[in-house]
Amino acid sequence: MKKTVIILLCLVLVSSFASCGKKAETAPVTSEPESIVSELASETVTEQISQQTATEDNYTLGTLVTVNGDTEFVLKGLRLDGNRSAGENNGKDFATEGIRSGFWLDERISFYLDTDYSDADSEDVKVICLPHRAFTEYEKMSFEDITESAAFVETFYGMEEPDYACFDPYVFSEDFTEGDYDILFTFKGEIAYYIVINLTPETI
Repeated sequence: MKKTVIILLCLVLVSSFASCGKKAETAPVTSEPESIVSELASETVTEQISQQTATEDNYTLGTLVTVNGDTEFVLKGLRLDGNRSAGENNGKDFATEGIRSGFWLDERISFYLDTDYSDADSEDVKVICLPHRAFTEYEKMSFEDITESAAFVETFYGMEEPDYACFDPYVFSEDFTEGDYDILFTFKGEIAYYIVINLTPETI
């Protein structure tokens, strides 16, 4: 009788060990796919966030933005004057923020550049104006594409005196409409600085 009880107890113990072993073997298999799914989900969310950041188009009118200041052409400040709008808006000091940004279509805009770049024979610096677009769009465009769609393209020749109207271009109302416009300062075909201004039709 005792032998029978001992044998039964041994059988119960063996069967309980066997069931525990099966649970231990199957547990990692169920947890592994869950971790893979969570990793994939986090990667997808990260991609979405980076795409949203890349397409953001936040800008302030009249603020000079440095894209690449590590060139021979360093733009320390800027002043923009108009030849037909209210006089009190003209004659501001050189600045990187709060630069005059409101003009009329067909109004000549005088560009004053505070820079030590003085290569009078160089054509490396171009000032290009075109209807505003997200800066990421420029990264996809060639220099030729940018100039072909421009309202004007001007060449800056280095001057000894920075307080000098280097050029007086305007945006022709018969070809372009009111809105925000990008002024790009390029050096050797690459954008170095830019500023966004606004142009409206002249009211009579």
